[in-house]
Amino acid sequence: MIEFFHTRERLRFLLYVGAIAVPLLLAAAWFVNRMEDSSAAAGEPNAQGGRSYRIQEKSGAKALPPPLAALLSVPPKTAMTDVSVSIDSAGRVTGAAIKAFSTDDFKTVAAFHKPTLSPVTREDASALWGVRDGYEIKISQETKFFDNDPYKDRTKIEYYINPVKRP
Repeated sequence: MIEFFHTRERLRFLLYVGAIAVPLLLAAAWFVNRMEDSSAAAGEPNAQGGRSYRIQEKSGAKALPPPLAALLSVPPKTAMTDVSVSIDSAGRVTGAAIKAFSTDDFKTVAAFHKPTLSPVTREDASALWGVRDGYEIKISQETKFFDNDPYKDRTKIEYYINPVKRP
């Protein structure tokens, strides 16, 4: 196979093919990436008549879906790398699970969220439970890291948000 490229004409042909193919491949990759980003930002229809959002971004979600952003703020020095949210037809969150990584310790992250939870229903060294706007929010530090986790040297935090169950 290497002998095929020993002549100048054949080598020139290979360079022409590369000069045409590389920009086309880069443009196709960019286009697919933009389509995936826009579909994650717009969400997909779900069975409840609302939308489901799934955002996975190693550097952190650029923006949270609007109903979730009204409930939860991103602490400083924290990247929300995996956001999964379901919203019903009325625009209310029916469930959310978020994986985040922070360069701060869990105590600092919990202190950031604590003023927004009213009431705080339970608190310990590695978890914080509370209620906000009719939603139960659990924030916990996870010690188990998986192979697909983007950061192994940061504090791993998981958020769970569900509507408060009425008695």
